[in-house]
Amino acid sequence: MTDENSSGKLTIHNLPIARDRDAAWRQMREYGRTVQLDGGVAATDVETVETVLRQPTVFSSKKAFDVLGSPLPLVPIAFDPPDQTRYRRILQPFFSPRAIRPLEDELRRQIVDIIEPLVQRGWCEYVSEVAGIFPVQVFLTLFGLPLEMRDQFIEWKDAILGLSDPSGNTALDEAATEAAMTTALGLFGYLADLVPARRGVAGDDVLSQLLCLEGDEALTDEEAIGLCFLFVLAGLDTVVDALGFGMDRLIRNPARRREIVDDPALIPAAIEELLRLDPPAPFVPRVTTEETVLDGRTLPAGTRVTTNLAAANRDELRHPDPYEVNFHRGESPHLSFGAGVHRCLGSHLARLEMRLVLEEWHRLIPDYDLAPGASPQVKWPRGTLGLDALPLVFPATSATSATSATSATSAGAGTQAS
Repeated sequence: MTDENSSGKLTIHNLPIARDRDAAWRQMREYGRTVQLDGGVAATDVETVETVLRQPTVFSSKKAFDVLGSPLPLVPIAFDPPDQTRYRRILQPFFSPRAIRPLEDELRRQIVDIIEPLVQRGWCEYVSEVAGIFPVQVFLTLFGLPLEMRDQFIEWKDAILGLSDPSGNTALDEAATEAAMTTALGLFGYLADLVPARRGVAGDDVLSQLLCLEGDEALTDEEAIGLCFLFVLAGLDTVVDALGFGMDRLIRNPARRREIVDDPALIPAAIEELLRLDPPAPFVPRVTTEETVLDGRTLPAGTRVTTNLAAANRDELRHPDPYEVNFHRGESPHLSFGAGVHRCLGSHLARLEMRLVLEEWHRLIPDYDLAPGASPQVKWPRGTLGLDALPLVFPATSATSATSATSATSAGAGTQAS
């Protein structure tokens, strides 16, 4: 045990997340239930994480997101009750299983349209060609926006998400930050024009319905823009990353992959296990509103507390053999969607997206592997975690295997295995 370890201090940037995320979460758990982390405290076990997330009056989400200095109200995550309670009550019905179920046929058609051309080619870069585009199309469909806007939204999303690291600090130099902010302003300008134009106009999409609400449930233009902005930030890349991590786990565990190919009914359980192992947003920040005691530590008001969902998902008290991939755990709830009043509003939609991708991919491409010479790397440091690339090869219906393998390898070679 190093001096740093024995002192109970840890620097998040020194964790080996880029090359071996399982080792990183194991290392964090070895430090204990709580650990000093970059000027604050991190929680690493189920009990402590749930204690933090289920007490919003003591551990504030609003104060944690205030450091971003967003000019928009990031609805609902950057609010605490009672304001958060109002937003949650308004938004919940639009993201319930009943509300999103009618989208399934259209979204299934879209993912088939994405995958089918790849079948004929025999190779792909999975992150950019599948995982990176389908969730954006889902957002556009959900909010009644043209699919032709897909590439523009990807550009906006990537620029904004590159602005901060896991501890909430700006991750770029001054020139790069200025360029990213200019790109982000493009998204703000688009939404600022869109929301007033949609207000009061009937439609089946979520945005139109939200902007037709009246009375106490009506959102201001600023609130509606903030909601859209947050959805782009929190609802797109997280699903992109979950899909990439999930496929990476299946490649490295071929017996588990064969299970879902042979029995697609197992896919919902597989999704829960893949999410448990790889929450794409593993660091959920809070800030204490008053002096409090957590795991025997006295924390002054204003202390930053980071809940590490990935480490807590490896708590042996809830998940025996926590580093094993097991699609038959049964009732074994994970924390990848959070807990308490801020539990992920889009969890049902994320599960639907993952299910459709895994069902249609394994129906159309049951046999696949990592391209020769490629070793994907986790994007790090970054507020959300995901693979930079995942080049795959598989039997093609039309394409030469040699060309396919060479092209796929060049799309992602030279990176380090995660």
